[in-house]
Amino acid sequence: MINNLYDGHPITGRLKKSLALAVLAGLLLTGCGGKQAAVEPASAATSTATGTAAASIAIPGVVGLTLDKATDQLKGLGFKVEAKDIVDGKSIMLEKNWQVMTQDPASGATAAKGSTVRLGVKSLDKIAAEKAAAEKAAADKAAAEAAAAAKAAADKAAADKAAADQAAAAKAAADQAARDAAAKAAAEQQAAQKFVQAPAPAPAAPATAYYANCTAAKNAGAAPLYRGQPGYSSSLDRDGDGVACER
Repeated sequence: MINNLYDGHPITGRLKKSLALAVLAGLLLTGCGGKQAAVEPASAATSTATGTAAASIAIPGVVGLTLDKATDQLKGLGFKVEAKDIVDGKSIMLEKNWQVMTQDPASGATAAKGSTVRLGVKSLDKIAAEKAAAEKAAADKAAAEAAAAAKAAADKAAADKAAADQAAAAKAAADQAARDAAAKAAAEQQAAQKFVQAPAPAPAAPATAYYANCTAAKNAGAAPLYRGQPGYSSSLDRDGDGVACER
């Protein structure tokens, strides 16, 4: 009821309007401040993230380099280096006598400055010895293969010669058999011809045969007479050749 009494008063009305404007202004100021406070942390986070990204660096590949060169390259980019003999676990004295075989993190990975890159190394003497052993093994293998090829060629040549000798022997045997067959056939043919052409043997003369002359011997069918044959007589063998009454 009291407020109703002052509603129509001109001063009281202006005061209420002033208070309302002040409250509204305060609300606006409070909203802007909160908004600004909300924005500022995001900007700070963006700035921090950008700084972190800028600190990450791509790690170069150093596998295959000598340890001294790999170390210089990595330290030049702000990395720490740890090297370890991955073969015998020996202590590393002169870095130039060692070669990088592995690296962790790998080439292309990113890491912040001050991070440690771990390198697995092998001594150059070990690498040289392994290379010499590999070359010797390759040479031995090549020599063994060459020897095997030479033996195979020699065995083939020997087999070919044996086959050729066997074929030649078989041919020679066949040729000899053919010659023997031809000679046998010729001998048989000659024997047959002699058998056909040979005169019939003269009838044997009696053991006491005696011929007064060749006419008597011929009439008896005993001529010619050969020395030692019954009826032969030197008187009938005029030319003394051992054959009497041959004419």
